[in-house]
Amino acid sequence: MKRTMCLFTVLLSVCLGTTAYAQHSPPAPADHAHHLKGSHRLTLGLGHTHLSQGEVEGETKWLAAASWSLNYDYWLSDHWAIGLQNDIVLQDFSIDHGDNQVLERSYPWSIVPAGIYKPIKNWSFIGGVGAEYAHEQTLALTRLGVEYGVHLPHDWEVGGTAVWDNKWDYYNSWGLALTISKIWPRANKHD
Repeated sequence: MKRTMCLFTVLLSVCLGTTAYAQHSPPAPADHAHHLKGSHRLTLGLGHTHLSQGEVEGETKWLAAASWSLNYDYWLSDHWAIGLQNDIVLQDFSIDHGDNQVLERSYPWSIVPAGIYKPIKNWSFIGGVGAEYAHEQTLALTRLGVEYGVHLPHDWEVGGTAVWDNKWDYYNSWGLALTISKIWPRANKHD
């Protein structure tokens, strides 16, 4: 847990520092952040997955488990992207499944093909269907989410993401993460 908090503090410091740098650096051309068509984006996130039905010593309690995410997106247009969202929860936990049933999860990781819609400059909305894998059982899931990103010089972006995952017929979870992204724009932006 201490290691996770240290990593979280470092990532937060980097995000805040780069945001402060971006506010005091010369502005990018006005259309630079808006021309995403043909771009690739790789995002690393550090956060927590929140579980309202966690099982602790026979009692149902709210759990917050450390998690990492690594996402890839390809921008089909300036407003639409397709991507692959991947995350892992860094601990074992149990879920109260009702009727005295307990669902065990050992370091579950998710792969979610997703669509992304960016209606305005900093905000994007996420939706997808995928699976959560663990040693005990694989669960289908639906993901909905929102992300906020601040464009930085040299095609970097920092931000935050909130996602809701519904593991079909089992449980729900919320994920909150700080993110840092690298964007590789297409070579010819004049198309």
